Amino acid sequence: KTITQNDGKVWEVSAVVKAFPAQSHLQFDMLASIANVKRLERRKEQWGSASVYTYFKVRPGTDMEALQSKLQTYVDGQLGDSYSGEGDYSSFPFQPLTSIHLDSNLEYELSANGNRNYVYLFVIVAFMILLLAGVNFINLATAYSITRAKEVGIRKVLGSKRDQISGQFFVETLLQVCISVLVALILAQLIMPYFNQLAGKSLSIGQVPLLTLFSASTILVLSLTLLTGTLPAKFLSAIDVVKVLKGATITKTGRNWVREGLVVSQFCISTGLIVGMFVVQHQLDFIQNQRLGFDKEQVLVINRASGLERQYEPFLNELNAMAGVEQTACGQSFPGKAFDSTIFLPEQPANYRETSLNYAFVGAHYADLLELEFISGRNFSPDMISDSTACLINETAADRLGWTDPIGKTFNRGNDDKRTVIGVVKDFHYRSSHHEVEPLILFMTSWQPSYMAVKLSGKNMTERVAAIENQWKQMAPKVPFDFTFLDEDYAQLYANEQKMAEVFTIFAGLALFIACLGLFGLASFLIKRRSKEIAIRKVVGATTAGIMGLLSRDFLRLVLIGILIAVPIAWYAMNSWLQDFAYRIDIQWWIFALAGSIAIVVALAAVAFQSITAAMANPVTRLRDF
Repeated sequence: KTITQNDGKVWEVSAVVKAFPAQSHLQFDMLASIANVKRLERRKEQWGSASVYTYFKVRPGTDMEALQSKLQTYVDGQLGDSYSGEGDYSSFPFQPLTSIHLDSNLEYELSANGNRNYVYLFVIVAFMILLLAGVNFINLATAYSITRAKEVGIRKVLGSKRDQISGQFFVETLLQVCISVLVALILAQLIMPYFNQLAGKSLSIGQVPLLTLFSASTILVLSLTLLTGTLPAKFLSAIDVVKVLKGATITKTGRNWVREGLVVSQFCISTGLIVGMFVVQHQLDFIQNQRLGFDKEQVLVINRASGLERQYEPFLNELNAMAGVEQTACGQSFPGKAFDSTIFLPEQPANYRETSLNYAFVGAHYADLLELEFISGRNFSPDMISDSTACLINETAADRLGWTDPIGKTFNRGNDDKRTVIGVVKDFHYRSSHHEVEPLILFMTSWQPSYMAVKLSGKNMTERVAAIENQWKQMAPKVPFDFTFLDEDYAQLYANEQKMAEVFTIFAGLALFIACLGLFGLASFLIKRRSKEIAIRKVVGATTAGIMGLLSRDFLRLVLIGILIAVPIAWYAMNSWLQDFAYRIDIQWWIFALAGSIAIVVALAAVAFQSITAAMANPVTRLRDF
């Protein structure tokens, strides 16, 4: 079968390959021979440029460092006298295929990358949430041990040994954990589509080999049983038979310290996650609302505009005549998209004899549409023939080169392609805030760039876009109309962080909910044990508010201790995360105050109902029960 391009070129299908899995970084609809790409033929001898992705398989046992050194020696030899400065100006570092998704963050990635640090972070958070549930189990199991004290005492009298009693409680815990893991697997399968939508993934439990899933589940069950069953089993099996059968209250030196320590750990984890949630969201707000140095609002970007071919200029003219169109511009790249780079030879004197710089070929109105601010010089003029060899640079490029007066300076791209600086624009964030603003050169284009931008006015955006699409279909009926908005393109630079914020919010809410469940159950039990004391206090004149304060005070103390422990740990963790951004917030004190306040309010709410119920109960009824 054949496939015909819109320019008439015919491709013949020679094979059909199995679809790559969705998680692969390499996705395609068709593969074609590289020998048919004329642009690459022209760039074969340009050793200052990298034009293709190169994959190769090495023999087992190959010394990768030696092989890479050998390749670099070859590249240096090919550079010849064109680049005679010190250092490597063209290099092609090796990268294992398996490290691309999680460990790479380079320009021109074939697909959006993940981040290994985020994977580790979510594993840690998931472990913390599991730990919270385990703490709840231990806390409530030991607290409610009094209800089974007589059972244990009678079993001991009838001859049960301590190991047998411990074994019984371990088996009970094992059954509970097994049921929990089974229910969790079912829930995971049901929730997975929603998680994939949130995280932008295509995961499923079916992707995990059955043996791996079974082994992991078994290890999880045994680990949880051991961790959560040891303390309750040890405590219950150590009960003093004589005291229990005489009706004495169970006490054990240090047990209250264990329980209080578990409550503190719960709110330490919960507060830390809340702090993390606020820091992530605050950083996202900062990078999305900081002054970018360009206007990204209501700018429509048409992708693959070069498909218009001869209709390129007529289409631009039609757009400029449309109602609601303020400005049009074209360019090889726009903020939020990848910018090319190559080696330039700047006019001397400069800080570098030759250096690699980012660049883009743009139309005359590129700076106008983005509303770039000029520090010196002027913008391109379509009426000046000399501007065909002109260029604009940003202020960082001028600073790095050491040019105090850049206007009139020249760059040479090789092959006698000399460009003259006519203007310097104020730095704008054409890449994400993970990176500092880098030097950039904008060249006046003499060809049709891939992207066309349209700045729109008014509120009827749907109608404006529909009109542009209709005009496109009239002038290029065989070419798909593919567009995005500039603010959306730029937001995609922070897609991972945005997803992280959403998942972090869910995790923090879940952790706080689990902690409060445990606190609610523990408060219910402890207040029940103090019901006689509460009744006597009411008889002798204690108010409802006074009793509520008495009952809440101990819990509030534990929550405050947990918050104090969480603050330095959370600060260190989130400050480390922020180091990944070249432009970042300072972690403010109010974030910790707000997180602590939320933890306190939620904790008090968890015990308030139990406290109010106990404080308002009829003391006569309570005392009659004893």
